[in-house]
Order: sequence, then structure tokens, then C-alpha cells
Amino acid sequence: MRILRTSFVAALALGLSALVACGDDASSSSSSSSGGSSSSSSSGSTSSSSSSGSTSSSSSSGSTSSSGGTDGGADAASLDILGTLSDACPLVVSALGAATPSIENDTLVFVAGEVYAKSELSPGGQRLFDTANAGGSSTESEVMSYEVLRACAGAKLLKTETEIAYEPPSDAAANSITDILMEIGGKKVGVSVTRAYKPSTMPLTDTDVQNLLVKKLEGINRSSQRVLPADKWVKQILHVFAVDQSAADAVNRVWAGMDATLKADTIVLVTRTKGGGFVYCNPDPPLGSECP
Repeated sequence: MRILRTSFVAALALGLSALVACGDDASSSSSSSSGGSSSSSSSGSTSSSSSSGSTSSSSSSGSTSSSGGTDGGADAASLDILGTLSDACPLVVSALGAATPSIENDTLVFVAGEVYAKSELSPGGQRLFDTANAGGSSTESEVMSYEVLRACAGAKLLKTETEIAYEPPSDAAANSITDILMEIGGKKVGVSVTRAYKPSTMPLTDTDVQNLLVKKLEGINRSSQRVLPADKWVKQILHVFAVDQSAADAVNRVWAGMDATLKADTIVLVTRTKGGGFVYCNPDPPLGSECP
């Protein structure tokens, strides 16, 4: 499938009318590979915001990064990805130069007949597909995180989770590490991936989301302190896969009220999935279907 093209006129109208260790998800469940949080909903809106927590529609101006990808979506229609990235691609490349935190949103749709298989992935995605992570059962979400950032921002895979080098911890604090080291727009970027998901019988609460974001952002700040100069990134992206719109809305809502020190300058990318149950639970359900 290909990214849906968003016209410049539509993007301009939207802009004028309106201001992601990966196994640590919002809660645990025996039926989930991640134990994240969410509940069911329907629409998949796209938004981004500044550190103030307000949200607005992502731009689709299609500015191109130095790594050859796009930052805004217009030229991204020529890039293949498993599933279909709808709405404008988030403004990841431009956000890398900001000293403030930001939150971006997109939607990734899978349909029946598509298959999560190595042959359907880019070379970087295939490398992650074959690489065991440092814990948990989160390979699918890490693979798809790379594929989304490759398509939207021209990301290149530099190192996997266990290849990134850190200095030994100097205290008793958590020995946090980052999932993927990428190059985006000619800059090294750390990417930490998590999932907001719960089985449909378990309601999502803002407390679940708060606990998830606090744990992940604390880990990001910790790993940024410890990473060695050879792998030092300019900033990190927390990529949150949200199982439905309710989960995506909760992430945006809770993030807006969080402490600025905890947010630091991290970019939070919320990818709301449709038909992407394989990202969240094991065994993988067919693409186009959700988790139980």
C-alpha cells in the first residue's frame, strides 16, 4: 500500500482552521504481547502540537529532509510501506531542531490480504525483523516504527537496541536503553517504542496512560544521559502505537498536562492503528483485524 497523498490546499485549510524498552506498555494482560492500554473507537484524526499541549492538524507541505525522505507528506506517496499511512505525515524532521517537546499524530491502516512478513518490509525493517530485542515481545512494533519513520521522514537504520553503546550506570537508577538508533535529516535520533493497548474488556484510564508515559519518558531521559559519544543522538522520539482513537486521544490529553522537565525536548509520535492487532498481541491476528 502507499501513503495517501494530502493536497496542499487541504493541508493549508487544515492548518488555518485548527491550531513512541518497548515491552513496557500501559498494563499487563496474559493475552497481550505488550500489556499496553486502550479501548475501542472509530476515527483516526491527525494532529500535532507544541510543548503547551495544544493540538493542531499536521502539515502536508512536503518539505524534504537531507536523508531523502519527506517531512510533511506530499512526496511520501511514492514510498511503499506495509499498510497505508493516512493523513499527513508528521513534521518529525523540522521538530528535530526545536529545543521544546512536541507531539505528532498519524494513522496506519491495515486491511485483509496484507501480510506481516519479512518480504513485505524495507531492508532496515527486515534487519529489525530478524533481530531479537533486549526483552519483551515487541518486535512487530519496533519494525513498524522504523517503517513509519522511514516513509515519513526518510529514516535510515543505524543500530538496533543491543548495538547502541552506553556508559555504565554511576548510581542505582534504572539502566534504561533505547530501542533503535536512526538517522533522520542527517542527524542521529534515538527512538523508543511503546504501545497503548488493553484487551477490549479492560477499560483504558488516564492513570494507565500517565504511568506508561512517565516510565517511558524517564527511561528516555536516562538513556540520553548514558549514551556514549559515538552514538549520541540530537534528541529522542517516543513512538506510541495506539490501538484505537480513544487510546490516541488519551495519550495526547495526558501528555499535555505532564511536567515540562519530564517531557524535556522529546518528540512524541502517536500512531493510531486500524486493523493492526498484530502490533499488540500474540499470536499475531491476521492483518485487517484487531486483538481480542
